[in-house]
Amino acid sequence: MSARLIDISLPGDLAAAGLARKTLGTCVADRDLADDGGLLLSEAVANAVEHGGSDRLRLVIRHDTATGSLMCAVRDGSAEMAPTVGTAAGCAERESGRGLGIIAALSLAWGFSTDGFGKWLWFCLGTAA
Repeated sequence: MSARLIDISLPGDLAAAGLARKTLGTCVADRDLADDGGLLLSEAVANAVEHGGSDRLRLVIRHDTATGSLMCAVRDGSAEMAPTVGTAAGCAERESGRGLGIIAALSLAWGFSTDGFGKWLWFCLGTAA
């Protein structure tokens, strides 16, 4: 079996980003992929902590070593879809709100959606989206 799936709960506070990166490191041996994934995961978790208003977050990581693909998804407890600036254009000039621009610029694919009770932010990296 070449795919690994992790589905865990994280605290909805500043410690969550470090825990998310540490969890990612346990399942991704490729250092470049782990570094890129860790950066984007930090941005996704920070976004969920800042805008989600949840005391718990959910993190799902799927890594397929055969294809080199990595998918990460973070869920917060707010179903509200706030207006976003989700492109890299103008990202460097903003004081804050650069996280989604970074995710958009560096991922193969990304998006967000609501499940009616919370919202998911996901991204894909690697050789296959």
